[in-house]
Amino acid sequence: MKFVFLYSAIGLGILLTTAADVFLKRSNGTNVQLIAIGLSLYALVALPVAFAFRLSTFGGLFLVWEGLYISGGLLTASIVFGEPLTTRRALALLLAILALVLSYDIH
Repeated sequence: MKFVFLYSAIGLGILLTTAADVFLKRSNGTNVQLIAIGLSLYALVALPVAFAFRLSTFGGLFLVWEGLYISGGLLTASIVFGEPLTTRRALALLLAILALVLSYDIH
């Protein structure tokens, strides 16, 4: 059950972070409303992260978070912004997944 709560918190945090990134990208650095939404979403990330830290080690959480965030970011770039999934990006995605597998030490 701990696993479900931990990965739910991580998933929510990454979803909020990625949504914030999308709003900031779409703001083009000039739309104050979109910037404010992005900043607000970043602030909300603190809640699931604080919960996840109660269930995991710092290093374990950091590695899993970053691996999933990289994977999600690459997919978001391709799906939302139409950026090509190049060979290098696909390799980065595979390496991020490999990092997750190798770092599986969440307690």
